[in-house]
Amino acid sequence: MLATIAAATSDVLVIGGTGLMGAPTAARLLEAGRRVVIMSRGKTQGQGTNGRRPTTPAGAEMLLCDRDDEDAFVAALCSPDCPRVIVDFTAMKPSQVQSVRRAHEKLPLAHYIFVSTNMAYPGGVERMDVSATDGRIAEKAARLGSASEAPCNYGGNKLKCEALLHRYAAAAPPLRSTVVRPPAVVGAGCDPRHKKLQRLWCC
Repeated sequence: MLATIAAATSDVLVIGGTGLMGAPTAARLLEAGRRVVIMSRGKTQGQGTNGRRPTTPAGAEMLLCDRDDEDAFVAALCSPDCPRVIVDFTAMKPSQVQSVRRAHEKLPLAHYIFVSTNMAYPGGVERMDVSATDGRIAEKAARLGSASEAPCNYGGNKLKCEALLHRYAAAAPPLRSTVVRPPAVVGAGCDPRHKKLQRLWCC
């Protein structure tokens, strides 16, 4: 993911940069010499942190905005000072990706990186569990063509978002995007379901 960002620009907007994955991503980008702007709602808990907000990386600029206020969100993305590369950790439903598209139509983005989930693969969409899948899962196994029929749960909504991005890549102006599907998030303050995995990793 960082290589994709580096090839595009030196300025990066991290939506959800105070969260469990967003904060270390912002820190790594700063270490690589990038200008980093973190968009946050400004509340006390970052999403996915289980109540423990990570330390905001020193040197990052802050942009307070609630993406659920669509007009304010689009205006923020269209600001001349807003980076044209976006890493988005917080988009959870199609309407939030549609808002990114609205901003792109007003002021084109260089690249949009959507953080999805392995729940977009068969098993995850229906049962929220890919562990029963036999063998390795191929990247193309995510059934974008059937996204409209997917349930409106976490995995299903992420799949719907991916399908939109696939469509936007062929629209005018095309929105260049990369989808990342992490299987789990492990770290201090993470989802308690992963605490055992974290302990095993640290031993």
